[in-house]
Amino acid sequence: MSDIFLSYAREDEERVRPIIEYLEQHFGWEVFWDRRNIPPGEFFHLHIAEKLDTAKCVLVAWSKHSVASGWVLEEAEEGKSRKVLVPLLLDQIKPPLGFRNIQVANLNGWNNDTSHEQLKACVERIASFVPKRGQPDPEMPKVSKAPALRDVLQPQLPENFVLIRGGQFTMGSPEGEANRYDEETQHEVKLSDFAMCKYVVTVGEYREYADAKKIVYDDGEKRDSLPAANVSWHDAVAYCDWLSKKHGGLYRLSTEAEWEYACRAGTTTPFNTGENLTTDQANYNGIYPYRDYPKGEYRRKTLPVDSFEPNGFGLYNMHGNVNEWCGDGYYENYYEECRKQGLVENPQGPETSFPCVVRGGCWNRPAQSCRSAARNARTFTYRSSDVGFRLVFVPQLQGPS
Repeated sequence: MSDIFLSYAREDEERVRPIIEYLEQHFGWEVFWDRRNIPPGEFFHLHIAEKLDTAKCVLVAWSKHSVASGWVLEEAEEGKSRKVLVPLLLDQIKPPLGFRNIQVANLNGWNNDTSHEQLKACVERIASFVPKRGQPDPEMPKVSKAPALRDVLQPQLPENFVLIRGGQFTMGSPEGEANRYDEETQHEVKLSDFAMCKYVVTVGEYREYADAKKIVYDDGEKRDSLPAANVSWHDAVAYCDWLSKKHGGLYRLSTEAEWEYACRAGTTTPFNTGENLTTDQANYNGIYPYRDYPKGEYRRKTLPVDSFEPNGFGLYNMHGNVNEWCGDGYYENYYEECRKQGLVENPQGPETSFPCVVRGGCWNRPAQSCRSAARNARTFTYRSSDVGFRLVFVPQLQGPS
């Protein structure tokens, strides 16, 4: 059991290190923060869940990096639900989770000053949950506590979501794969568990959001079962925020790594269908087949989201129909940077990037753009009939009653 669980973005490691040293050296508190020290043989996500589950206090360092991290948001939500969350700001940003600036210790520009008044306020708040060494434990808040993921065989998921168990895989394409691009450098990635929807968001689902928010949505053919296209990256993120507030839990876009892992469903071939993808298996421009395979049908439109057979994870249309927004920014050499690290865990994409990643190919593009490793980019405001989005859900874990 740790006294404090620190949630932060990996880009902020050098900024949070002095805070940790101060808390440990001056108050004797044990801080769990360096996830590289996970014992051999332990599963990454289970070890993290246990540390989060048993910590007396959850300290979250909000920065321009961490506010974009689904993992930090999930950990902060857990601390908030247990009423042991202590938030602080490293950058001048709006604090997430409904906090106002006066409720957050602002260490923006603190420059490692241990006499900083906001740091003192942060310490006092931590001390309300964790006694300084040699002092008795204060009474812990009496809250209904859900067990960690390791204790739950199947977390409660919304309808049509499937739990995808994490693991390690090779992301990108081998140099011998036909029609690949140089930016698809292969690299090793390790992911935690996540839940993904079987289908992209439909016109009917998005129209419900548009009506609730009183915004105009051009849904083309107006068929509820079609993919919700003509939606920008900003629109997709706003929909996720609305759905999270409406139903609870955290809905978000997938990371690019999660998307490819889910698309492949354990395969290593160009498509999750094997070496080729036919128009009986996906909706793309069949005039331009993969390599020298026979031509197929060109339908010139999107199809209902449950068309064709699902992949090995039960996900529909990971190839073709519409491109899908990911949460990551796009940077051409990002994969090469990941390769140099050896193994990257739960990558969130480059720190700064203007366009955003889209994945999967679409109804009006050739087969090669539907490959599992194929990646492309669009601007944040791009709207088109060939781009939609699929949701990832972070459950509020429920234990046995």
